Amino acid sequence: MNTRMTARDKTELEMAAAARRLEPLVLARVLLREGIRRERHPAITFRDGGAGRRAALEGHRLDVWQVMETLWNSDGDVEQAAEYLGVRQAAVRAALAYCADYPDEVDAMVQHNRETADRAEAQFRRERQALRR
Repeated sequence: MNTRMTARDKTELEMAAAARRLEPLVLARVLLREGIRRERHPAITFRDGGAGRRAALEGHRLDVWQVMETLWNSDGDVEQAAEYLGVRQAAVRAALAYCADYPDEVDAMVQHNRETADRAEAQFRRERQALRR
């Protein structure tokens, strides 16, 4: 698909891409993908972080993967997960709906978090062991 954009949009895209150290076309693809997903899931936004760009609840500090881990640990009890997280049930349902449409993305974030936690724990144990010498 080819499209034309205004000079202003092109300049803004180039500036945003430069700030993220991306090529403008790469950023345009990211923003298009996220825009389409937001159309389907208006309670979801996207944030940058150490693990890369990720889906999150609009207006909350929580990522979708965090909500889903809590929901899974609550045996799918939306009310219990919402209470634990301090959000409305609608927010938990929004994360669930997003996960239903993009399960591989959410699973990858959960896996990344588990691997990061495992590495941090291993480092902590090595440091504790080093103190015992």
